[in-house]
Amino acid sequence: MTMFEKGNVLTAGIILVLFLTGCTQHSTKGIALENRQAEASAVDSRIVDASNKFGMQLHQQLVQKEQNQKKNIFISPTSISLALAMTYNGSRGESQTSMAKTMGWQGMSIDELNRGNEALISLLNQPGNGVQMNIANSIWLRKGTPFHSNFMKTNQEFYQAKVTELDFNNPEASDNINDWVNKNTNGKIPKVIESIDPTEVLILANAVYFNGGWKKEFQLSDTKEESFKQHDGSTKQVQMMVQTGTYEYLQEEEFQAIRLPYGDGQMDMLVILPDEASSLGALHDQLWADHSKWQQPFQQNEGEIKLPRFKIEYEKQLKEPLKALGMELPFDEMMADFSGMAPIPPNLFISAVTHKTFVEVNEKGTEAAAVTAVEMAQASAPTATPFQMTINRPFFFAIEDRQTNAWLFVGSVVEL
Repeated sequence: MTMFEKGNVLTAGIILVLFLTGCTQHSTKGIALENRQAEASAVDSRIVDASNKFGMQLHQQLVQKEQNQKKNIFISPTSISLALAMTYNGSRGESQTSMAKTMGWQGMSIDELNRGNEALISLLNQPGNGVQMNIANSIWLRKGTPFHSNFMKTNQEFYQAKVTELDFNNPEASDNINDWVNKNTNGKIPKVIESIDPTEVLILANAVYFNGGWKKEFQLSDTKEESFKQHDGSTKQVQMMVQTGTYEYLQEEEFQAIRLPYGDGQMDMLVILPDEASSLGALHDQLWADHSKWQQPFQQNEGEIKLPRFKIEYEKQLKEPLKALGMELPFDEMMADFSGMAPIPPNLFISAVTHKTFVEVNEKGTEAAAVTAVEMAQASAPTATPFQMTINRPFFFAIEDRQTNAWLFVGSVVEL
């Protein structure tokens, strides 16, 4: 049987688990701002740029695919990139070229990619005071199936991946994986797989947990019921949080944008609200054309921000969107080349990429993947006229690391 003959084909599953939710205030200690900035400067900017660009390309695919259904979309470019980077270590030939092109890794050696991701994971796991952050990776192997030791060692060294051999035929095997997911999402996502397909021999999992309190909490007593205009023009009554202060703020003809910092300011939430005369679709076109515009520092400005409490649960199979972005070969059971993972024949290919997220935003804060914010990165005098920004219609938001400019989570909210 040759490498590309069909029959007794091995498949690999990739599970990406993201968890974000409302949090309580805590006093977690983190790395000092200046020390973290020094570490951030050592992170390969090509890794961050590739992840951000890929994230917006995937966001575009999902928005356009679901535009008729008008669903909320919420993904983590960082989580997807890290899980696929682990997989990339086992790719060879044209499959590797296909992945590199889609993920933006062209021009980087595998060693540069791995070392860059190692530095990024280390930085994100040190989010600063007032924030908890954990990125965890694991690899689950079908018992009795031979795999190359170098593939496992590389992912253990650079991604701190936990490697476990399981009897996939045992119904309790999926429980072991779900238990790991449950533990690494602090009990918020108890299950991500129902059962393991008989053809699957390898599952790579990435879990992200972030718990951050706002630098300035919204006062519960100030929260009032107000109207939110849904994508279809109808209105819904929501709990609208409100506060005043000085923020990084940007206003142009078609939108308003604001940054709300977490903890001691090394991470923040960026919220971009289209003007009432414009639309979220028009904003998406600008974001997809050049997302870096919104990663620049804004002016410091005084004003009032009204932000609804919101919660999003999102689950998506990413096989088709990834193929649409050019990553076709790794999913082709005849042509995929993952000979860096295991001896061939039989052939190894990706059968599924599952992405699951949850986010809840409330007066206390947000749970999300690590995005660092540097408070007043470019300070300037407040404008004379205080702004007012009321998030009462569809909007875009991201959770950022301001010291690397990484967008760890991006989402579009069209209904509450």
